[in-house]
Amino acid sequence: MNKSAKSALILSIAANVILFAGLAAGYVSIKKSSPAAARPAAGCDALSPEATKATASLLATDDMAALRDGLRAIGLSEDEVRRIVSVRIASRDSARIREIGNAALEAARQRPYWRGKQRGMFSSENYTPEQRKEMREMSDERQKEISRLFGTEEAYGYADARRAFLSPEKTTQLQRLESDYFDLRRQAVDEMAGFRMPGDEAKLKLIDDEQKRDKLALMTPEEKEADDLRNSNTAFELRWRLAGSDMTEEEYKAIFALQRGLEEKYPTAVASDMGDYGGVDTSELDRARGEEQKNIDAQIKEMLGDARYADYLRAQRSDYQSLQAAAQRFNLSDETVAQTYQVRTDTANAAKQISDDTSLSAAQKKEALAALAEQATGQIKASLGDDVGDAYINNALVWLKNLPKGGKVTIGPKGNVTVSQPKRRPAAQGQGGE
Repeated sequence: MNKSAKSALILSIAANVILFAGLAAGYVSIKKSSPAAARPAAGCDALSPEATKATASLLATDDMAALRDGLRAIGLSEDEVRRIVSVRIASRDSARIREIGNAALEAARQRPYWRGKQRGMFSSENYTPEQRKEMREMSDERQKEISRLFGTEEAYGYADARRAFLSPEKTTQLQRLESDYFDLRRQAVDEMAGFRMPGDEAKLKLIDDEQKRDKLALMTPEEKEADDLRNSNTAFELRWRLAGSDMTEEEYKAIFALQRGLEEKYPTAVASDMGDYGGVDTSELDRARGEEQKNIDAQIKEMLGDARYADYLRAQRSDYQSLQAAAQRFNLSDETVAQTYQVRTDTANAAKQISDDTSLSAAQKKEALAALAEQATGQIKASLGDDVGDAYINNALVWLKNLPKGGKVTIGPKGNVTVSQPKRRPAAQGQGGE
């Protein structure tokens, strides 16, 4: 028998061993009429009865080191050995995980569907803190045992591409740390139940500070800097804002340093928890942060220069990001994107000029804006095609659709366009009205 056929056979026997172990534990059930339960594993007749029995006995052992060594001796690849051993280890917890899942399911059935959780509670979470803790502990124990058996840290649930610059072992440690602190923050917010008390904000900040300190202890300064540039809240926000730009790494790092200082002074995570989950008015904090952001924007403009700063602002506009997304989906050229967005910009400027022209009556402005909108719509469709052009206008250029209605055209400091519709005058009331 060749090696690939043997591997397939062993894997098939392993599946049956785990199935029957599940039957014995009571967490797997099958109907008596099921032919799959009565049939031997596919290909078992390729081994002698003695060899099949010996293989099944090996796979059924509770000694995972012996299972590992026996599978290696049979000639399976290291990946196949690791996979079979991992499944056998996981099968030990299957009964308990099923019990926890059934308990959560029953609790969901008993809970009045029309009554949501209080504000500040994680309504999508059906497991109790104790159940989550138990499942986490079981998962940790499985990972530790696999690490002991194979001498390496297994990926903690998934391959973390965000941490490709770190070793697998350190990535696993970070994943565990972040998961632990996520549970701590969630528990703290749940306990607040949407009602703020003195000290709540400090409690959330303490959790964040503890997490930062533990990460610092785990990573070298160089690794910490690399992680911040990729995975901090500042990095996520900045990359979203720069999605459509051609920013260099040096420019990104310089802007990151400015925004990082703002985040440390006015942490958005704590403000979000206190506002969204704590029912707290954060308007004053938002105002102070907004003023600080203006100062940072001025520094960024001075650093980049007028032309590069204009590109920086353009990249943050949702209508430009939408056009970039269309270009990616429909393979549009850079020239097409540039021409289309120039139509958008020229139309916005012309619309504002018409809106601000005091020599025109309201009716004349409305007529001129309607003509301008028709012209721009035709140009965008000619550039993108009718279907994509219509979708782009509907998705991202609502102000262009509103131009024919007339109104005040405004272009904000960052180039965003709004059209404020004229207010309707209330109908005149009779003299004898109430």
